[in-house]
Amino acid sequence: MQLYINNQLADLADDSPVALTFQINNLAEVKNQQGNTSNQFKLPLTQRNRQILGFPDDVAFTTGQPYDNYEAKIIQDGLEIVPNGIAFLNGIEGDGASMTVLSGNVDFFDTLDAKIYDMGDSSTIIGKQNLLNAYGHKWDVDTVVRSQQNTEGYIWPVVDYGTITYPSTTTTDMVDIRQMRPGFFLKTMVELMARQAGYRINPNSFLLKQPLYDKLIVQFANDDFSHGVDYQNTDDNLGITVQNGLTYVHSNSVYEEEVRFSTIVLDNAHCFKNNGYVANSNVDITATFTYSLTLAGRLIGNNPAKAHLYFMVGDLELGRITHDLADNATIITSAYHGLKTPFGMPSGYFGKKVFDNQKLTVDAQLVPGDRLRIVFEVNDRAAADLYCEIAPNATFNVETKRQQVLLGHQVQCERIFPDISLKDLLKDTLQRFGIICQTDSATRTVTFASFKNIVANIPIAKNWTGKCLDQGKAINFQLGGYAQVNYMKYKEDEAILPKSYGNAQINVKDKTLPATAELFESQFAATQARPYIAGTIAQIVKVDRSTDDTEIAFSISTQPRILINHTLNLLERSKQVIFTNGNATRVVNDAISTPYFALPDGNESLDWEQLRKTYYPELEKILQQTKKVVRYFMLSPRDILELDLLIPIYLEQDSAYYYINKIDSWRKSQPVKVELVKLG
Repeated sequence: MQLYINNQLADLADDSPVALTFQINNLAEVKNQQGNTSNQFKLPLTQRNRQILGFPDDVAFTTGQPYDNYEAKIIQDGLEIVPNGIAFLNGIEGDGASMTVLSGNVDFFDTLDAKIYDMGDSSTIIGKQNLLNAYGHKWDVDTVVRSQQNTEGYIWPVVDYGTITYPSTTTTDMVDIRQMRPGFFLKTMVELMARQAGYRINPNSFLLKQPLYDKLIVQFANDDFSHGVDYQNTDDNLGITVQNGLTYVHSNSVYEEEVRFSTIVLDNAHCFKNNGYVANSNVDITATFTYSLTLAGRLIGNNPAKAHLYFMVGDLELGRITHDLADNATIITSAYHGLKTPFGMPSGYFGKKVFDNQKLTVDAQLVPGDRLRIVFEVNDRAAADLYCEIAPNATFNVETKRQQVLLGHQVQCERIFPDISLKDLLKDTLQRFGIICQTDSATRTVTFASFKNIVANIPIAKNWTGKCLDQGKAINFQLGGYAQVNYMKYKEDEAILPKSYGNAQINVKDKTLPATAELFESQFAATQARPYIAGTIAQIVKVDRSTDDTEIAFSISTQPRILINHTLNLLERSKQVIFTNGNATRVVNDAISTPYFALPDGNESLDWEQLRKTYYPELEKILQQTKKVVRYFMLSPRDILELDLLIPIYLEQDSAYYYINKIDSWRKSQPVKVELVKLG
């Protein structure tokens, strides 16, 4: 055997041989995918090996290589048994380096540990690939309408988040896109997963031939509709900073007046107009007015002096600070800015107070044309009774917040998904369809096969009768952690009743097993439906209208959701739907997307019971009167090279066909233990 590390031939030790284990899916644990691995073996620390590994035994001169994966290739008798593997350095033990080689599914799945949200963060490895950039889009009426018949990438389906009224109170069905959220086709994301790992999906894969898979969309159900990391970290230059260079004295000509500013410090987008911040797009802002104020006026009487500062947008007041002389005011004993004590009033009638380093702050969402200004209000217009000034260098600052997606913003599609890893999303997909994943590291191809494929391959099963050694056999009548009742579950969501909605179970008639077990739980919750045009639409209630029929804020927390896309033909029903953003409208009379989770009379359903019947009958049959057989075989390097674990083997000794569950620690010219699961 020859081991190449980083394309360099390594020296092997005679007393620490490399043994290889081959596996794609352990039927004893269908919730996880397995891969090929070697035993933990020792490489002698020869000068060649030390150099190849980056001098790991020398603390002073160790390079960065031990902290990274090594490329690995194993050749036996001129055959590349492991053409594209990964070697890990586990540590240094005495005069040897402890190593492990991984390949097959392990290589593929290890690249999927990244979070989906990392795809929008260019500081990460996966983010640098810009895989989702092509699907970025603007949230507006035209985009929503154009997406209704999309079959890949993003889509803006008609989903009731708690604000759709049907039947409509008018003759027209109208959908406000401000109450819509996007979905993303699962198949597109899976294709991107394979691409980022350097693999392509075998076009003959069972998964790709399933009409249901083609229609699945991950529908937005997050608590926040947020931007990607790169977007959040980019300055949009829509903020302003302006100052008043001189003392600003309230005119006393009116009770309320707008604060005027004389110096523009920052205004790249020309948003400062008419002494206010005028939004030129939908923006989420934090506005701050920093100032020092002096107030002088009556301490006693019916109307003691007060001054107020607050923001306003249109007729809406936002935030207010009130200054008065109630505490710690200084009594004025001499003339002060024209204040006049009325005849007969005692000394101490007037007082003053300085309010240093005050800050008025407000968060607001503005739409184009909104003007945010600062209002300066006093409670007495008589100049003889009140004087108020704002000191020089008072500053009005507006900063835009880049976290939330607002109407008109660009949408980064990774934020449609829940905050999970790529691996979690793929595993959820494979479990839904009963998929066995097999990778070919030589051709960089991944095949998403099914138990059905394995059974269908029985006619081309390989006869290993002559390779089977007469060393006895072990038979086990149980397989892994199964129970008499094995639950297939969706995540629980408080809004979904009954709690078991969408769930199912695989029953095994074996009284020796535990009573119950969880086979797997989806990353998503089930979704209920509500009536809509000629049928139903999915309902994910995020707006609480229990006390206010006009509420529009998304405030209810929900679990992630996955739906089946359905294109509703409006022409056949002589219907039309109007999409609006409150101003612009678009009339659609051909087709819209009305997704669902399950339909009572539908053939396609995400209900686990329907999925169980469609994709799990072969596994259920295996679990009834299970027989796991362990035998020993003599397998040649050619057998290993040509190994396809999706093709069963046949043994004349048992007159039976078997699925190869695991080939354990293969070495050339040595008997190898093989776990087999009887088919049928």
